[in-house]
Amino acid sequence: MKKCTVGTHKECVEFVNGDFRIAVTTKVGPRIIGCYIGDDDNMFAVLPARQMKGLNNGFKLYGGHRLWHSPEDKPRSYQPDNDPVEVEEFNDGIEFSAPVEQLTGIRKRIRIEEGSHGLFVITHTLENYGQWEVELAPWALSVMAPGGMAVIPQKRDPAGYPYAPDRSLVLWPYSSYADPRLVMGDEYFFLKQDSACTSSIKIGFNADSGWIGYVRNGKALIKYFDLFADEAEVEYPDCGCSVESYSCADFCEIETLAPLEILQPGECAEHVEYWQGLSGLPEIKSEADFKEFVEPQLLCFEDPADEIFDYSCCGEDDCSCQQ
Repeated sequence: MKKCTVGTHKECVEFVNGDFRIAVTTKVGPRIIGCYIGDDDNMFAVLPARQMKGLNNGFKLYGGHRLWHSPEDKPRSYQPDNDPVEVEEFNDGIEFSAPVEQLTGIRKRIRIEEGSHGLFVITHTLENYGQWEVELAPWALSVMAPGGMAVIPQKRDPAGYPYAPDRSLVLWPYSSYADPRLVMGDEYFFLKQDSACTSSIKIGFNADSGWIGYVRNGKALIKYFDLFADEAEVEYPDCGCSVESYSCADFCEIETLAPLEILQPGECAEHVEYWQGLSGLPEIKSEADFKEFVEPQLLCFEDPADEIFDYSCCGEDDCSCQQ
């Protein structure tokens, strides 16, 4: 294992796949604290290790990419991850495991594998060490550096039944549809990060396209996730959101969620993301810019008309998908 330092975080484990590099903390977490695409500019925000206001249990944000369990609630969601993690090597990757949360009985694990086509495969696991069943959904949150813009694809059905809705946008109580950071195009929702805006905004959406992204300084992080063949049989948290994005003066978050499930003692819930890093982009200011410069580089669909693309094949050596 190659070690590196990111900010004040020492003894991080580094992974490199082409010109895409990530770094995972070992002294706290687990957190993916570094995300570098083509150079040493961290796509993740690294925050001061200060206790979060309004909490007295020692929880710190740190920044980077973390694993939570949804629905969000205090104090359940805000359990400290300030202790060293267990690091275990496998033939196909490395897994980072936190101690069991004393309040919830949940243990969090993040496993990193290098996939084909320069992807990283990030497997998030929640295991119930408690004595009772728990309803939850794995929730993967990436805290992005300031100055960029989250991108969420809309799943429209122009040829569908014209008198039935085909999409919805969810807002949190402190958010406003009139917020200038929220831009709604014909095919994408955009949520900008603006350090001059002191208020916060959060949006959510059921992204049937199976990804969420962030563009900043000529680069993009695209996070794909597994879809379910029959979405009618699963329930997502937060009024049906599989992706969410939060923006404040300090950072922007891009988040993906798995469906809710009842986790019995000893059982695990798993959620997989597939990270793609793009570089060499011009400044992306509009939906037209995104469609022209980023969209052609996104992972293909086997049949965009009606088939769900299996991103998991990108973790295999014989992956047949094209970029």
